[in-house]
Amino acid sequence: MSLLSTLNPVQKEAVRTIEGPVMIVAGAGSGKTRVLTYRIAYLLQAGVPAWNVLALTFTNKAAREMRERIEDLLPGNAAGQLWMGTFHSTFARLLRRDAEKLGFTQSYSIYDTDDSKNLVKTILNEMGVNTQQVPPGAVYNRISRAKNQMLKPADVANAAIDVFEQKVAEVFGQYQERLLQSNAMDFDDLILHPIRLFDEHPDVLARYQDKFRFILIDEYQDTNQAQYQILKRLSAVHQNICVVGDDAQSIYAFRGADIRNILEFEKTFKDAKVFRLEQNYRSTKNI
Repeated sequence: MSLLSTLNPVQKEAVRTIEGPVMIVAGAGSGKTRVLTYRIAYLLQAGVPAWNVLALTFTNKAAREMRERIEDLLPGNAAGQLWMGTFHSTFARLLRRDAEKLGFTQSYSIYDTDDSKNLVKTILNEMGVNTQQVPPGAVYNRISRAKNQMLKPADVANAAIDVFEQKVAEVFGQYQERLLQSNAMDFDDLILHPIRLFDEHPDVLARYQDKFRFILIDEYQDTNQAQYQILKRLSAVHQNICVVGDDAQSIYAFRGADIRNILEFEKTFKDAKVFRLEQNYRSTKNI
């Protein structure tokens, strides 16, 4: 049986169009994950080496399920060498190789949210700030939002409209210094530091542009500005970027998700092909 025999006509076309930028707009239940999975399997079946494919998701569960589906479609460990995972796990892996170029060692630590909030609390206490009036959690969340928007401490300070924002800017600068001193990165740094690495070391960027010749992103509407910038850099040479998302649904606005990334995809990536999956397979016929 052909790999594509179970797909509807639009899904087939979306899977087969592997050259150039592609956006697949798909609502809930329309088979978007299925199309992404089949697209990767189609690439591998067409002879694209697995290590030339980068597939990014927002949850480990989604990445695991996609890998399992690909292995079902193409038995024989075809998916074994795929770079497939969440943004954070994938770029943490990438950074291990070149961390020393940014002043870290390859064995850098990754701070979780609690670690980060505790560091912010320590800095506030050292500054003599009342943490009842200026909660560490609120300061950390504001720093995280700034980093997702690719803002530096000076940017936050210049835009500050109240005392809280001024304190955030002050803490932000010290927070980044402490992370470097501790050979540590937080979750947001796992996206920001690769951008810095690519911008400061064009040879490293060229290496990964050559490696990741086919890039696929699930739930693209949930990407933030920093994630958009890293994808733009990686796909600049081959332009084989495929994004799947729903322009009417974004659940990570509180984390800095920028809906403009999907709304302006065709403006960013010229000659992009757009496929709309409008057949719902999840709801009952009455719906």
